[in-house]
Amino acid sequence: MKSRSIFHVDMDAFFASVEILRNPSLRGQPVIVGGQADRRGVVSTCSYEARTFGVHSAMSMGEALRRCPQAIVVPVDHALYRSYSQKVMTCLKAITTLVEPVSIDEAYLDVTAQVEAGSTPLALGQQVREGVFEATGLTCSVGAASNKLVAKIASSTHKPDQLFWIPTGLEAEFLAPQAIEVIPGIGAKTAARLHDARIHTVADLQSIDMAELVERYGAQGYRMALACQGIDHRDVVSERGPAKSLAAETTFEQDCADIAILQSTLSALVQKACTRLLKHGLRTHTVCLKLRYSNFHTLTRSHMLDTHSNDMLLIERELQTLLSRTYDEQQAIRLIGMSLEKLTDGYWQPLLWERL
Repeated sequence: MKSRSIFHVDMDAFFASVEILRNPSLRGQPVIVGGQADRRGVVSTCSYEARTFGVHSAMSMGEALRRCPQAIVVPVDHALYRSYSQKVMTCLKAITTLVEPVSIDEAYLDVTAQVEAGSTPLALGQQVREGVFEATGLTCSVGAASNKLVAKIASSTHKPDQLFWIPTGLEAEFLAPQAIEVIPGIGAKTAARLHDARIHTVADLQSIDMAELVERYGAQGYRMALACQGIDHRDVVSERGPAKSLAAETTFEQDCADIAILQSTLSALVQKACTRLLKHGLRTHTVCLKLRYSNFHTLTRSHMLDTHSNDMLLIERELQTLLSRTYDEQQAIRLIGMSLEKLTDGYWQPLLWERL
C-alpha cells in the first residue's frame, strides 16, 4: 500500500473559544460552557484555564464548580457554534475535497495528492491553521501522519494551537512512550486490566506478541496489537451513507423513580426517534434502551426485531418491555434514552416464514 498523508484537525476548546471571541473579557478566565448546575447540567467544554482545576467535558456542572468555584459558566449556543463549524469546514475543503467531519469541531483530511504534487505535510498543516484562524479567529491543532489513528493521537497529545507531523515509518516509535490510554478503545476498565498486568505504556504493548494479546484479550487484543504499532488502514470518507442509528435521550431535572413517568418519557423519545426514522425512509432491526441511575451507573439493553420495521407501535412496545424487565424500582433514574440500530433505507431481506 502506498504511503498516505492524513491530517486530523481538532479545534481548541471550541465552544469556549467561540464564547471568548463573542465576549473578549472572558479571555484568560476559567470559562465553562454547559447547563445549569441546579438543573443537572453537564460540562460541554471548558477553557484551558478551567482544565487546570480538573474540569473536563461530560463532568456534572456541580462537580465542575466544586473544583473551580470561580469559573464563569456560559450557556450552550448550538446555532452559533454550527455557524463557526461551517466556516472551519469551508477552510478545510479549500485544501482538499477529501474532508471527513467527525464532529462539529474536528475532521480528517486526506492530503496525499497535494503531497505527491510537491507540497509538504508541514506546509499544508500550517496552511490549515492559518486559514482557519484568518476565517474565524480560532486556533486548531493539527496532527499529520500516514493514517487516521496516528494523526488523531498526534493532534490530541500536542494541544493547543500546535502542528505535529509523524513521518511515515516512525509511527510505532512515536507511540511507544505514550500511556496506553491514548489507544482508542482502551477505556478505564481495560486500562485497569492492563495496568494489573504491568502494561502501562504503548511500548509495553508493543513488546507482547500479537498471538498472546489475542489469547489474553480476544478480538480487542487483536485491535490493540495493530494500534500499538500505528497500523490503521481506514480511508478518509468524504461522503457518508445513510445513518446507521438514531437515538434520543433526556436527563431529568430531579432523579425519577416513578415508573409511569419513565414510561411516558420513553414514549415521547420513541415518537421523536421514529419521526426521524420515517422522515429519512429508514427501518430499524434492533431497539436499545439506556438507563442511568442516580449513582451514574448506566445500563443498556437491546432487542432484535423479527425483521426491519418502521412501525412505531411495535418499536415502542418492545422498548417498554425492555424497560419493565430492566428497571430496578429501588433506584431512581437520572437519564433515560433509547436508540434504533442497524438501520436500512427500506430494502430488507424478509424472513423465511414471511415468504411461505
